[in-house]
Amino acid sequence: MVAKTERTSRHVEDKMNLAENEFKKAIKYLDYGKMEQGERCLRQAIEAAEAGGEQTIYIRAAICYGDVLWETERFEEAERWLTIALERYAILQSETDVLDMEVSRAKELIERMAKK
Repeated sequence: MVAKTERTSRHVEDKMNLAENEFKKAIKYLDYGKMEQGERCLRQAIEAAEAGGEQTIYIRAAICYGDVLWETERFEEAERWLTIALERYAILQSETDVLDMEVSRAKELIERMAKK
């Protein structure tokens, strides 16, 4: 039983590390204007964060992904991802204030979409 718990624990840790690494790669790609690669890495970061239970990376990646979608005028999809991120943040909010900047951006984009 201990070995299974250790394997599960390692699997979760691997997913958390993958999520963080993919998020960092996405930011670099986006900084260099490589939108397609950046979006792919953001989606992978979101999936890995979900699998690893890493809420902070999930929220940051979802907001960044929503921002990219908004910037490329895919407003409905952007609103969906930003809303998901804000809902998760509301649950997590009592635990951390690390995401304040990202959450402010998500709220700003949703407000701007509402005006269109």
